[in-house]
Amino acid sequence: MGRTATYKNKIIRIILTEPDEIVGVGFVQAHSPSHWARIRISDAPELKIGDKIDTDDETFTVHSEPVKDIHKLIWSCDLCT
Repeated sequence: MGRTATYKNKIIRIILTEPDEIVGVGFVQAHSPSHWARIRISDAPELKIGDKIDTDDETFTVHSEPVKDIHKLIWSCDLCT
């Protein structure tokens, strides 16, 4: 379910959903280029906009301000390739 990634030379697990938004434009549905990600705070305690997350085949950049869940265990944020 999750993907193995590297964040600041540390191996982490991320869960990606894609696309994070589908927008209707006339009769066409457009997918946004970003992914909605969930990352354990213990894996990336200082996650911020602009940070890079590498997977085997892609490099993602944190695009939105990471938001903690109500239990302060999981970051949610947008990642762009």
